Amino acid sequence: MAYQKKPGIKQFHVDCTTEAHSRFQALHEAFALPSKAATFEAILFAVSIKDKIDPQILTGMDSKLDRVLERLNDSL
Repeated sequence: MAYQKKPGIKQFHVDCTTEAHSRFQALHEAFALPSKAATFEAILFAVSIKDKIDPQILTGMDSKLDRVLERLNDSL
């Protein structure tokens, strides 16, 4: 079946190793985002801000996010 074009959406294909695909799948499941496109956008955003934000701020954000996720898991 041919790909159905959608306004504002661009199809994107990537050839990657099995290991890279597994890592992406693990990230997609861990982030629990609604789609693989959303996971891909989140990864691109994280990479794009990596050098623009003080690493100490990112570390603090990571630890706060970990605590929030732990509390969320505990409540479920």
